[in-house]
Amino acid sequence: MKNNKKYLIALEETRSIIALAASIIIFVCTLGVVFYMLSRELENPNPTLAFFTVISNLLSATGAAFMFPYAVEGIRKKRFVLPRWLVRFQYSGATCVAITMITAIAIIMPTQGISKMMGANFWLHLITPLCTVILFQCVETGVELTAKDMLVALTPFWCYMAVYTIMVVVIGKENGGWADFYKTTAFWPAWVSMLLMFLIGLGVAALMRLIHNKRAKQSRLRIARSWSEDLSPMHIRVEAFGLGRYIGAHCTIEELTVPLDILAMMSEKYDIPLEDLTKAYVKGAIDAINERRAK
Repeated sequence: MKNNKKYLIALEETRSIIALAASIIIFVCTLGVVFYMLSRELENPNPTLAFFTVISNLLSATGAAFMFPYAVEGIRKKRFVLPRWLVRFQYSGATCVAITMITAIAIIMPTQGISKMMGANFWLHLITPLCTVILFQCVETGVELTAKDMLVALTPFWCYMAVYTIMVVVIGKENGGWADFYKTTAFWPAWVSMLLMFLIGLGVAALMRLIHNKRAKQSRLRIARSWSEDLSPMHIRVEAFGLGRYIGAHCTIEELTVPLDILAMMSEKYDIPLEDLTKAYVKGAIDAINERRAK
């Protein structure tokens, strides 16, 4: 099944390239716009870092920066894997900037005018949030997110809501707090705005989780379908051995990555012990690496 092996290699390379390109765009654009806003701090009536737009974009840019080494390793080793903590971190960043984008389009622009979407805000309200969401949803990780992950992802948003309420409603601008730059008390009581934003946050996080988990499941099924149903246990061990040889022929000589997720899918589909498939894979990879060293 040489074509299947080529498919897996191409899939890993594509994931890695998309992750690297999107993360660079997010990181560079976000920092560029934020530094520009900070350079004009004196012209703004409110502190730049008081806006959730800026905070959420910095959060997503941090997640993008964390992805750099994994994307580079994915290109170099033909194996793109993200740890669960980074997937959760990216989920939080993508959720927060998606909330920013939806709020800006659905609430801020209709009530405060299109000028609020121009200049630096155009980048932080639309461009970098779109790139972040695309990065999070297009880079298939195979990691499924739980309801607990959804609540954790919303923690930065809820913390900001609490701080904003204290600074605007409890303390007030006249006592050294913040101005109500999000107009939470302009049209109805503050608690209505807080409830509305709470529900928007839950809805966005749930939708992001639903799409991500669906894509993760589709990715696993697509890989599982690439192996025939009627293969014998011997053929599967040979396939694992061949996959190891193929990876060993393309990875760096110094290091070997073991795709336990793929081997686990093979193990589950054909009811073969994962240890047997892992041994066959490693044996094939070592043979290929030794042949490369001999040359």
